[in-house]
Parts: sequence; C-alpha cells; structure tokens
Amino acid sequence: MSRRLQRLALSGTILLAATVLTACAGNPAEPVETVDPVGTWGDVAATGEPSLVLGDDGSLTGTDGCNRLIGTWTAEADTVAFVEVASTRMLCEGVDTWLSTLATGTIEGDTLTVHDESGEEIGTLERASDDAAAPSATPSTAPDADPALFIGTWGTESADTAPGEPFIVIAADGTASGNDGCNGFGNKVWVVEGDTVEFSGGIQTLIGCDDVDQWLGRAASATVDGDTMTFFDESGTEIGALPRTA
Repeated sequence: MSRRLQRLALSGTILLAATVLTACAGNPAEPVETVDPVGTWGDVAATGEPSLVLGDDGSLTGTDGCNRLIGTWTAEADTVAFVEVASTRMLCEGVDTWLSTLATGTIEGDTLTVHDESGEEIGTLERASDDAAAPSATPSTAPDADPALFIGTWGTESADTAPGEPFIVIAADGTASGNDGCNGFGNKVWVVEGDTVEFSGGIQTLIGCDDVDQWLGRAASATVDGDTMTFFDESGTEIGALPRTA
C-alpha cells in the first residue's frame, strides 16, 4: 500500500473512532433512580415475627421477633444501608432472629430483601404500609373506658436497684413492657374494657431464676384503685398488685 493510501486509511480510522466517542459522550447512561424505603415492612402486630419501620427522617425502629432494633438508614441507587443498628439482648426460644444481622437491603416492588454484612441474603419483608410510623394498638375499646387511668409505670422500673422485683410500663401507644422480676417482656398489647385493662400477645425472655415469684408474667388483666394496680391471671384469680411509681 502506498504512503498516500496508508495516510488515508489512518485518517479514516481516527475519524471513525472520534465519531464513536462523540456518540457515546452524547448519550450518557441514565442514572439509577434511588429507591424509597420509607414505610412499614412486615407485620408489626405479629408476635415473634420481624418487622421494620423506616422513617422519612432516616430513623429505623423495629424488632427481630424478640429484640427491639433501633438505628438509621440511608439509600443510594437501589440499595438501602442500615447504619449503627443497636438491639436489646433478650433470649427468646423458638424465635428466628435473622433480622438482627441486617446490614443492607434491596427493594423490588413491595419486597425488601435483607442482606448481612457479607452480602448474603438472610430474609425478606413485605411492605405493609407507606406510612413512616407503625400502626399502634387501640388502647380503648369501650365507650366508657378511660385509658389514662392505666397509663404509666407500676412497680420499680430498675432491675439494678430492685433485683427480683416486678414492674410494668403501660404506654399510651397501646403497648406494655416490663419485667416479672426475672424475665423481661415487651410488645404486649393492651385494651381497656370498662374498668379493666386486658393484656395479650408479647414476647418474653425465658431465664430461670431461683426464689423469684414471677407472678407478673401470668397477668392477663388488671384493675386500678387509686395508685394501686391489681393483676389477675387468665382464670380471673388475683395474682398480685403494684403501686404506681410514675
């Protein structure tokens, strides 16, 4: 091939390359839309089941079916990162606490697939709501009920200062938690029927404690007289009483 033909061939190659580069530069890849994980994932009312509530302020709350979870989240492209998630340390027999090892998640439709730190898939949660707050129990179910009568702390709320002593905290959101003097419990739902508060559901640790009367763990209902709450088991038998402390 003559030098003139070689120069023409080289010029054509350069022109073709420039044309390809120009075309690529003019059509950049479309950015991946960042997922929106805000809402409730899983059934927050199901005892022993995991769930997450991801707030629009980046907050994270939830449960692994046994322990409470709290932390924050961030999202980039199609990945949700769960940041500095802390949890309580209760032991619950028969509960698979897979959600406690959450690190990241991906969303497809209404399914949140959760991965651990190694990137391994550990489970999925279905979107229950787009709301950034978990639905709470209804604390009152009767027209003449007065939920405020029951809300507060009953007993000594500290296992450190009063080991072996029971207490219960009845919250305004319709849940109750506490300790029977040995085992912690939480996620109990309470409703008021007339002058009686009734408890249901919840999770509890299963530690063995010698010489501790764990009567509060059997409480199914309670009544209030002044600053004293009296508790009853499922048969309606009185099992104990606690003073209001807060």
